[in-house]
Amino acid sequence: MQRPERLEDQIHFLLSTLVQRELRDPELGFLTLTAVRLSPDRSVARVYFTVLPANGGDQEAQDGLTRKALGRAAGFLRSQLASRLKMKRVPELRFFPDGTLEEGNHMETLLSEIEKERAARPVEPEAETEATSGKPEA
Repeated sequence: MQRPERLEDQIHFLLSTLVQRELRDPELGFLTLTAVRLSPDRSVARVYFTVLPANGGDQEAQDGLTRKALGRAAGFLRSQLASRLKMKRVPELRFFPDGTLEEGNHMETLLSEIEKERAARPVEPEAETEATSGKPEA
C-alpha cells in the first residue's frame, strides 16, 4: 500500500493527463487540476481545479459549468484510473473549484493597500521620553 501523499500525486498526474488528452467536452475550457486530496480511508478523492473564464466572463459561472462537465466525466475518469492504478478500490472522484489563487490575489491586494496607506501617512517624529532624554526620573 502506498503512502497517501504519493498516491495523491499519482492520481493527480493520471487525471491531469486524462483530462488533457481524453476528454472532449467544450464546457471544460482551459482547465488545470491543482490538487488531489484523499479521505483517510481512501474511498473519496477531492480533486481541485482552476479554470479561466471564457472571454472574461463570470468566474463562478465558469466554475459551475466545469464542475458539471467533470461530474459527467467522473465515471470515465474513474474507470481509466482503475485500469492504470494497482488498487483494490479506486476512490470516488469529487470535483471542487480551487479558491487559493483568488484568496492569494485578495491578500496581495490588501497588503499593497496597507503599503500605500503607510507611504501616504506623514512621518511622525518620535517623541522623546524622559528615559531617553537623560533626565532623572522623579
